[in-house]
Amino acid sequence: MRQAAKVLIILAVLAAVTLVAAPAGSSQGGGASQLVVSGQLTPGVTTGTLGPFGIWVWCEAPDASNPYAGECAGSMYFYDLGLTKFVEDEEGTLSMTSSSFSVELVSTDGSIDCTVSGTTANPGPSNTISVSCSAPAGRSGTLSKVVVRIT
Repeated sequence: MRQAAKVLIILAVLAAVTLVAAPAGSSQGGGASQLVVSGQLTPGVTTGTLGPFGIWVWCEAPDASNPYAGECAGSMYFYDLGLTKFVEDEEGTLSMTSSSFSVELVSTDGSIDCTVSGTTANPGPSNTISVSCSAPAGRSGTLSKVVVRIT
């Protein structure tokens, strides 16, 4: 299980670096906006009922003119539950502006179903997101020092 989590984290970091380092023209599919959310609670730190938690997600704006329009993909981690899963958007739930977002993220087996929202007020790991989950049941809270990038 730890090996799988390490592989997911490495893939997420590589994808984030690729997105940030790519030239502006090629990083935007069809001129569409994209969203990257990346953050985790420091081990031993909790907020609300979220527990030890991490997220990395990429989304393409709903108005994109390509096959990825309105799609999100990534991973979420609930460390204390040993739960690390691939997540994607629940169809039709992604909402993006130039400075804010909201999306419902779900795992294919239903073990994760969370609404995540936030703003991109600051560059780098200095934003706050809200997370509210129906699965795992009762998990919710805010996560600060998060990278939220909308391009």
